[in-house]
Amino acid sequence: MKYNKLERMSSLIEWILLFALLATPIMTVLGTWSHLLGGSDYLQDQLINALAMEGDKVLNGVPLTMGEATATQQAAPATSVSDYPLGLGTRLLATLVMLLPDLVFMLMLWQLRQLFRSYRHGLLFTFEQIRRYRQIGLLLCTAFMVDLIHTSLLDAALTISGPKVLGTISLSTSDFRALLAGFIVLALALVMNEAKQLADEQQLTV
Repeated sequence: MKYNKLERMSSLIEWILLFALLATPIMTVLGTWSHLLGGSDYLQDQLINALAMEGDKVLNGVPLTMGEATATQQAAPATSVSDYPLGLGTRLLATLVMLLPDLVFMLMLWQLRQLFRSYRHGLLFTFEQIRRYRQIGLLLCTAFMVDLIHTSLLDAALTISGPKVLGTISLSTSDFRALLAGFIVLALALVMNEAKQLADEQQLTV
C-alpha cells in the first residue's frame, strides 16, 4: 500500500517536472520576443538599461569613478540607443544568452525527474541517486557562475552591432544563496555516499 502511494506521488511529480522542463525555455522565448505579440520589447529595455549603466559607470549602484574622471565622462557625448540597432541576428544571439540560465535549470529539473523515477521503481538509496544529488549540487554552483556573467553576456550580445561592446557585472545576495545551496547539496551527497558505503559494509559483515 505504501509502495503504491510512493509510486503514484513519484509519477505525479515526474509529470510536473517534465511540464516545467518543457515550459521553461518556451516562457523565456515568449518573453524575449513578446514585442511580436504586442507586448513590451524586453530586449530593447535591456539595451536601454545597459547603456544607462555604461553612462553612469556603476556597480550595484556604487559609482566606479569619482571627481575629475566623472566630470570628464559627463562631458563626453552621450551614446544613443539608435547607435545599437537590434537586428534579427542580434536578437537571436541575445535569445541564446537568455536561455543559458534556463539550460542549467533544465538540467537540474532533469536530474530531479530521474530521482523521482527511481523512487517510483522503489530505489530509495543507491549510489546512482547519490550521484544525481552530486550533479544537482554542481549545477547549483554552475547556476551561480552563469548568473554572475549573464548580465555581461547579454549586454555584449545586445551591443555587438554598435560602436562599442558593453558589459556589466552585478552581484546580489540571491546569487550567493544559490552557491551556498550548491555546497550544502554537495555536502549532503558526500555524507549520503559515506553512509551508503557503511551500510553496505555492515550488510556484508552480517
